[in-house]
Amino acid sequence: MAQDQIATYKPSRYSSAARDDDGALILANHATGAIGVVPPADALAATAALRPATTTTGPLAGVLQDLAHGGFLVPSTVDEDEAVRASYLARYVAPNLHLILMPTEQCNLRCVYCYESFVRGEMSAEVQEGVRRLVERQRGLRRLTISWFGGEPLLAPEVVVGLTDELRRLCEARGATFICGATTNGTLLTPELAARLIGAGLKTFQISLDGLEHDHDAHRRGPGGEPSYGQIIDNLRALARTDLDFSVSIRHNVDAATIGQAGDFYQALATDLGPDGRFTTEVKTIGQWGGPNDDDLDVCTGHATYRELVDVKQHALDVGFRPSQPTRMLEPNGAACYAADPRSFVVDPEGRLYKCTVELDYHDRNIVGQLHQDGSMDLDWDKMALWCETDGMRPGTKCSGCSLGAACHGAVCPKEWMDERECACPDEKHAISRTLKLVRRTRQTT
Repeated sequence: MAQDQIATYKPSRYSSAARDDDGALILANHATGAIGVVPPADALAATAALRPATTTTGPLAGVLQDLAHGGFLVPSTVDEDEAVRASYLARYVAPNLHLILMPTEQCNLRCVYCYESFVRGEMSAEVQEGVRRLVERQRGLRRLTISWFGGEPLLAPEVVVGLTDELRRLCEARGATFICGATTNGTLLTPELAARLIGAGLKTFQISLDGLEHDHDAHRRGPGGEPSYGQIIDNLRALARTDLDFSVSIRHNVDAATIGQAGDFYQALATDLGPDGRFTTEVKTIGQWGGPNDDDLDVCTGHATYRELVDVKQHALDVGFRPSQPTRMLEPNGAACYAADPRSFVVDPEGRLYKCTVELDYHDRNIVGQLHQDGSMDLDWDKMALWCETDGMRPGTKCSGCSLGAACHGAVCPKEWMDERECACPDEKHAISRTLKLVRRTRQTT
């Protein structure tokens, strides 16, 4: 007790806050991942203790004790920056592996903003064997995350089902957690194929819809201009009628023309899918990612876009669709891109190893190695460093004084970090008050 009485505390510099309409104070700490709501009666005391350069003397009680428990108040002797830096560096020795597998680069759609060239066909048996052996080589593996990507991965269903099943069994035998998902356009995800995939261990799907039917079909169409919305919705409706154990994250892609129609879109989607917790949503703006139609895209610009994106998420929540990952971008390292993770690799159908799914093999810096049939990897660590040593937390950079630094480390997009004078910030930073209010509303609906 004597030690606590003389202890002093300072506000964490990695916290964000917002006052809600009822006077409550919503808090998020990006170094600990804690999110909490301070009741209106205690909000003034909490705000005073969290004011920069404030010193609070122990012993702590009540709301101040709660703030310390969540990491919003930290002992004055603690070097938060060093702890955050150590957390980021720990990725190199983490007992985890993330593989983004491309079973084919072929696709049955030609989306207007797509940047891919559809050069390679189905993943060879030798590369599949290499993936299996790579996983077998991982000593002390605790978590394997498999993300199926393309092209359209479900154009190679036997590769996806077979390799997913084998990797799941490997993890089960070793007591490792197995997480598996697929980014698919949804046109081929029939209930029959979904049942096979889910049985193999692939239970999470991300499916894009670009708004109402006419907007979606103007963006996401077949090689001959064929519409795709109807087939996707039919498959989603059919999935909703099953009792299969799955989760579908509907990625709602918006541009400057469609972002204002979100309310109508989610009303229509709710009519199609009804209240079903297996379906969640996320909203993203389309971008100029290097495709042949970049100059013709009506991309969203301006600071107001960030606030509009949160409003779109609120539209979805209002009709029963929870955000897919409501707090991930606020959590420790949660806003750092997978390409900045030294334990994450993209594997193409021929075994080439990349870091970024946007650059693929279009830029030599992204070709970081080769996977061999025996599971060994030849890695170019100079190229790896371009992606993984992206850390905007160095003194003098714009990220070094940012409260979200513990979440993103300046690595929201390492590609942008290399190509631009300054890297982008997480969207959530530009609308942090609205974001925190949305997180609170989301929690209130569960």
